[in-house]
Amino acid sequence: MTEKNPRYDGLYVYVFDGHKLQPGDVVLTRNVESSSFKGKAVSDAIAAGSRGDFSHALLCTTPPTLIEAIDAGVSNINSRRCFVHDLKHVRVLRYPHAGIARAAASASMLSFAKGYSKRAAIASVVPGVDLSHPHDDRTFCSALVAASFRAGGAPEFQSVDPMKTTPATLQKSAHFSDVTSDVLKCVLSPENIEEMSALDGDRQPSPMAGQAKLLNGYYLALSVPIDELMAAYPGLIGPRPSSFFECLRFISTMCLGVREMPQTEETQDIRERAKAIDQLAFTLLSEGKWQAMEASAEALDDQSMLYTLNESFKANPDIDLDATLAVIRQSRDQIRSRASILDDPAKPPGHSLVWDEWVTLTKNSLSYFEKRIRVLSEALGRAYPDPPKA
Repeated sequence: MTEKNPRYDGLYVYVFDGHKLQPGDVVLTRNVESSSFKGKAVSDAIAAGSRGDFSHALLCTTPPTLIEAIDAGVSNINSRRCFVHDLKHVRVLRYPHAGIARAAASASMLSFAKGYSKRAAIASVVPGVDLSHPHDDRTFCSALVAASFRAGGAPEFQSVDPMKTTPATLQKSAHFSDVTSDVLKCVLSPENIEEMSALDGDRQPSPMAGQAKLLNGYYLALSVPIDELMAAYPGLIGPRPSSFFECLRFISTMCLGVREMPQTEETQDIRERAKAIDQLAFTLLSEGKWQAMEASAEALDDQSMLYTLNESFKANPDIDLDATLAVIRQSRDQIRSRASILDDPAKPPGHSLVWDEWVTLTKNSLSYFEKRIRVLSEALGRAYPDPPKA
């Protein structure tokens, strides 16, 4: 049981409105409320060095999920479990073209589990300092956002170096509109606020941070034979993947490509290397650690669903109608987003061991989202006989 903090008794804070956050929204924050002096000092130094008001940037992928590059690597955080003490400490920016914003959100997910580069983050805010290393695939918060919009097709970002982009760059950009007051709402401190993360202060451990570390380890293991293959046969397949999810696409493309090659001594070597890389990726992904983390996250979600279900039988149920409708809608959005890899005619079953394994894991996730929708819809149907549609 988390110890209650008397500071939050009767205190109003700001939380994300589940109906308002959109894919591609950029969230800028500053660590003002941290209990760590070092955390505040670093945040102040980044803001001052970049001549802006903020020190960190996050990007909404599929609501309620935010992706960010932190010390643990590129990982996700659930916006429903976040709050802000003061609107002055946060800015929510929206790109005007919704299609490009969604494409940027999708592109950002390929960077999940990339390593974090403190060296590059420092170089971005210190003029004239070049701390870059060749073949360094790591990133930092605002570089992740800029690279995602560049990959998503935003014309304003095509000539921008993501590694020179700071939170201040995003804050001062004329290409975003400020939707802070629309996306965040003022509420009395939630009962579980001690278990929530303050985007402008202390964070609570996220199960997704463990997933990021795990997948980055997988990527580092796969990068060795992939680099060896690319060195032996330059120009064969490119570009070099820089995250585990990019490795998945790389391996899938490679396995399909080697099928079309004529039978020679050289192509036989390529096929054997490709098969070995695919087998290694499958062995890593099927070992069970990722699945255990998913099960742990689902178990926490199950507790929340069970509470809602039990409350629905009461005369005066403790169910937030708007919030629950938002969860149902967001679950449908997550299904649509993740289902895109299923039944892809360009990637038939059997062409890659690891791709087939990822499809199986994706189907399991979709089944869970569908279960969540069924349970919450049943609860709302009982508690609110005529609720608005999600």
